[in-house]
Amino acid sequence: RNCLEGRRVVLLAQSQSRGRMSAASAALFLPRQLFKAGLILVQVVFLLYFLYAAYDIRLYPVKEFGYIIHEFDPWFNYRATEYLAENGLDKFFKWYDYDSWYPLGRPVGTTIYPGMQMTAVAIWEVLKHVKEVTIATPWPLKMLRPAASFAKAVGMYYVPDIPNTLSFGPMSVNDICCMIPPWFGSLASLFTGLLAYEISRSVNTGIMAVGIMAVIPAHLMRSVAGEFDNEAVAVTAIVCTFWLWVRSVRTPSSWPIGLFAGLSYGYAAAAWGGGPVFVLNMVGCHALMLVILGRFNSGVHMAYTLFWVIGTICAVQIPVIGWQPLRSLEQLGPAGVWGLYQVLAFCDLVRRHRKMSSEEFRKFRVQVMGMCAVAGLVGCILLYPTGYFGPISSRIRGLFVKHTKTGNPLVDSVAEHQPASSGMYASYLNLPLDYAVAGGVVAAWRRNNGFYFLVLYGFIAQHFSSKMSRLVLICGPIVSVACALWCGWLLDHLVEPWLLLLGKKPVYSADEEEAPDAVKEKEKEKEKAKEKAAPTPSGGKKNKVKDMGKTPPKIAKKKANKVQTAQLQEWENEHRPGGAAEMKQFVKQAVLDLIPEEQMESYKEARTAFDSPQGILIRAGVSAIIILYILTLSPLLPRIGTFVRHADNVAHSLSNPQVVYSVRDRSGRTHIIDDYLKGYQWIDQNTPKDSRVMAWWDYGYQITGIAKRVSIADGNTWNHEHIATLGRTLTSPEKKAHNVIRHLADYVLVWAGGNGDDLAKSPHLARIGNSVFPDHCGDDDPKCMKFGFYSEGKPTPMMAKSLLYKLVANGENGVTVNPSLFKEVHTTKNGLMRVYQVMNVSQESKEWIADPKNKICDAPGSWYCVGQYPPALEKLIAKRKNFAQLEDFNKGTEGKSAYTRMIEQERAGGRGGHEL
Repeated sequence: RNCLEGRRVVLLAQSQSRGRMSAASAALFLPRQLFKAGLILVQVVFLLYFLYAAYDIRLYPVKEFGYIIHEFDPWFNYRATEYLAENGLDKFFKWYDYDSWYPLGRPVGTTIYPGMQMTAVAIWEVLKHVKEVTIATPWPLKMLRPAASFAKAVGMYYVPDIPNTLSFGPMSVNDICCMIPPWFGSLASLFTGLLAYEISRSVNTGIMAVGIMAVIPAHLMRSVAGEFDNEAVAVTAIVCTFWLWVRSVRTPSSWPIGLFAGLSYGYAAAAWGGGPVFVLNMVGCHALMLVILGRFNSGVHMAYTLFWVIGTICAVQIPVIGWQPLRSLEQLGPAGVWGLYQVLAFCDLVRRHRKMSSEEFRKFRVQVMGMCAVAGLVGCILLYPTGYFGPISSRIRGLFVKHTKTGNPLVDSVAEHQPASSGMYASYLNLPLDYAVAGGVVAAWRRNNGFYFLVLYGFIAQHFSSKMSRLVLICGPIVSVACALWCGWLLDHLVEPWLLLLGKKPVYSADEEEAPDAVKEKEKEKEKAKEKAAPTPSGGKKNKVKDMGKTPPKIAKKKANKVQTAQLQEWENEHRPGGAAEMKQFVKQAVLDLIPEEQMESYKEARTAFDSPQGILIRAGVSAIIILYILTLSPLLPRIGTFVRHADNVAHSLSNPQVVYSVRDRSGRTHIIDDYLKGYQWIDQNTPKDSRVMAWWDYGYQITGIAKRVSIADGNTWNHEHIATLGRTLTSPEKKAHNVIRHLADYVLVWAGGNGDDLAKSPHLARIGNSVFPDHCGDDDPKCMKFGFYSEGKPTPMMAKSLLYKLVANGENGVTVNPSLFKEVHTTKNGLMRVYQVMNVSQESKEWIADPKNKICDAPGSWYCVGQYPPALEKLIAKRKNFAQLEDFNKGTEGKSAYTRMIEQERAGGRGGHEL
């Protein structure tokens, strides 16, 4: 009777306590909602500001130089976009360009990733239907002018000017190409925020990721206005694909989103050459990781199946990709994961049908996997001799070797293919990199599928960028996300006490711990109902009641308190037996069993006290102190200001289009140097329309894009032998070079003036030439050390005799060009570009090359017709040796260049064929 009376007292006290809390919660409802509304408003304002900042920081080139395409590759991309806009998609894919790679030409339609061009033309087509209109600025925006003025007054960056009128209308193809990088910079920032939110489920984290990605220099490096390069669009497509993929595996019911992830991957593959390799393998590795972690289920199976099938169908539509996803060694891994998923899904189907126990299912799956592995191995053995599998390219191989050289002197000559230095990481990742590890640590608390994607992405991005500096750009999204995870975690914990004070329900409460037994029993019944359909680890066989009776009371109570470890997580739809999931569950339970019951109870008491009214007040006080410290004494705000200024300086440094750039003299005055742009424009205005201009391949895109003349080679670098012929010609003695050039070009263009001019690049030209013409420098000198300068700046004999040296240094230090061979016709204002007319040009060779009869077509009437070298160069072409590089793994040492053999020996531990 005394026990019953005591129980009634406890129940009455709890009832009264809950009543008081309900009344307090009702009283605080309005303040809580107002606080939430204010918080949401602040979040929306910062989100919009960050998106605008991502756009505005990329506009410096337009503000300073106007709508000018940048550097080298963007000029080809712009020219291809113009062709697509004028001729349509069908002709674009059948475009054989005879204005480049003369006299061979280039099949652009089958060697281009057209996603960016198609995007630009689609925008252009839409804007054509927009009428030119000017409207008054809406009054709500005008009301923001005082706030904008105040923000500028306190030194905030990227605050928009609010004009009196807003104008809309069509845009030219050139202007759209210039503006796509800023537009997509904002989109990439938004998708990065969505990816961060998916990993953390924190709105604050997502918004912080948007802000960091908006200005992080690693993202700026390929996305300022005018930088119409593939990465400007590809980064957006990559992050979008990753977000959709992670979202599709959040829960087993999220799998339909895999379809959109596949479509996004298809766009990424169309927009960037790294898309089919990096994006596909990232998702494939994550899908494999989920299997290893025991997280495979029907939802993950459907998500990856949709992603791979839809993505592959989209990718193979792109001519340059073709059937590579099913043939290239670089892309077969994800295809193998897809096959593995189908086998696992089949095994699960049989398990459910036969109601297998864990042991039976384990044996069955091993048998099926073994048979499939044998069948796959036999298939590979049969296909390998047929040449079905494509080799790994030298660029990709270079990402996995210890040495920094690939064995291809052309690839090794490109600076962005060299490893990234610690200074580059510090410059392009800067402050966010300092907090990336902390973000990963706090994200580990959730350990959802998104967290493991974060870990995988971070490892791969760090490894690849350390091998190739250009790939630092893929570190931008992951570092932004990781840093945002830390920032969002901190913000969430600073804000949460105030929400709890206003009546938000805490995670733990004393009332829940002291709930009546009847309520606890109902909760247990609900949990049992949820897991009723799920098989137990023993294959569905339940423990007998009599067995439970043999368990000592203390142990039974301890196990009962830890039964929550067996609850289904958000990424699970059942407790799958006989695999990694069951093993992990067993290990977790064993670890929990090792923890004394007293410690578990102590933890629960401490956690309950943490969310008690007294604990919440203490947390709110600590939160206020931390906020005050950050705003006044902490070095964090100054560091953030330094980071933003650094990002702004990087954006300014990237704003020079290269064909035009600004410099400051000693007095601080700014001067615009436009030698390169004016030089190309001079060629356009003063040479015959059918002129052919020879220059090193770096300038080929600008010759065809700005000067609108035929170029010999360009940055596509698809034909090593042709570029080697060009390199050998330019680094040969003057007369010997003229004997070749007169059959291929009407003009020769060189960059002069020092500071990265053609003489600085010339050793690479000689080295590449020697890889195909072994007699150029000789097999005993694979690095062409005899072509260069002595330490005091004097040229070596081979350099001094070369045509390139004479064209660059003509008129200086007694160097002269034979006017009967080459006539200087134009030198730009500052001497940075020199143009020479080739004398005694062979009209016979020019006409022979132009004759359609002398082109080799793959079929009668086909658009694919390859040009040929003129008969006068037959002896020269006969001397060439086809370049066999490291990816030609079917070939032995025979036939490989001295440079390639030297690199192979270096990798094997030897010193190589030349003293380095």
